[in-house]
Amino acid sequence: MAQPWRKALRSLSYGAAGVGVLGLGQAAHLRYKYQCPGEPSGAVHGQVGSNYQGKPLKLLFVGDSIAVGVGAKAAAPLQAACAQRLSNLQRRPVEWRTVAQNGADVRELQALLDQPEGGAKVIDLGFDIAVVLCGVNDGKKFWQGRWPSHFREDLAELVRTLRTKGDPESVITVPNLLGHVEAPLFQLWPMCHLVDALFEQFEAQKVALADDGHVRPWSSSGRKVLTTDQNLWSVDGIHPSCEGYQKIGEWLATHLAQMHVVRVE
Repeated sequence: MAQPWRKALRSLSYGAAGVGVLGLGQAAHLRYKYQCPGEPSGAVHGQVGSNYQGKPLKLLFVGDSIAVGVGAKAAAPLQAACAQRLSNLQRRPVEWRTVAQNGADVRELQALLDQPEGGAKVIDLGFDIAVVLCGVNDGKKFWQGRWPSHFREDLAELVRTLRTKGDPESVITVPNLLGHVEAPLFQLWPMCHLVDALFEQFEAQKVALADDGHVRPWSSSGRKVLTTDQNLWSVDGIHPSCEGYQKIGEWLATHLAQMHVVRVE
């Protein structure tokens, strides 16, 4: 007769397996039913802080739907909020430009940078700080055999490309996912645990790149910049709302300033 603890352990194993299967089923169902909002219209480049003196700080944003601004009424709300807050903090003009594609993984962002009509012309203008927003779409490719190690290799290649375009003192930073586990659509139990466990493996690759000195280290506390407050999310339950994007952008600017990456001239 099996000992009581063995029975309990076996029950827990069966329960964990059942939870995993249920969570995967939820994820597959939501992916099948999910409809992404249309891309917002508006400028994806801009300049703020004209009332300040000095050479403008150049920001470059490279990313997926978050950089596009999907879920908001106007394009690139994150970038606009970040530039405005950073301009006020540093008391200098800030120029911001964007290379982005809705649904793009890092390999697709790399291809976008290689296209003159897509990103190369923007990159050739140079930058002081490049912010790469990525990871969610790469995590989705896990089911196609695209492992976290592949994501790290792809991201390292993207960083190398950016390095050839920026000044020697330019900074490249890759923030952790900004509140993805708090998205309302991901709150279903037990899928919420699977989402966190899966994407955490990809986020770890960003930390590894920072440890290797390829990118500027980034605080993992940023993952909680958004909460489950419905006002911070768009109707699709995955992308931020206008208010959510503004919150992310201002948080991002504060961290960039605290990292002392800005060269005051």
